[in-house]
Amino acid sequence: MFLVPTGGFPRVNFSAADKVAHILIFFVLTCLWLSYIFRKTGRVTNRDILILLLSVLFYGIIIEIVQELFTDARTADFWDVMANMGGAIVGVLFFQRVKHFLKT
Repeated sequence: MFLVPTGGFPRVNFSAADKVAHILIFFVLTCLWLSYIFRKTGRVTNRDILILLLSVLFYGIIIEIVQELFTDARTADFWDVMANMGGAIVGVLFFQRVKHFLKT
């Protein structure tokens, strides 16, 4: 989705829509990974969280580099990486609050 040309998408008059999309996507990505780790091991350690956040950061940076180098309609944006990390951090905080619902 991050590499699809934006020309065919409808325009949104909300200036922060792009950043909100990044936050939501990385929020969901982080929650899904944390849920997987929790279901598989029965717990999520601080080490798991650190590895996941570093992985998500690396993934977000790689996506921005690929957008800059290999697409015509998209460019790299530092603030997209920050929105990605914001979504991931909110995902971690959210998961910590709701993980007790996942216990079986």
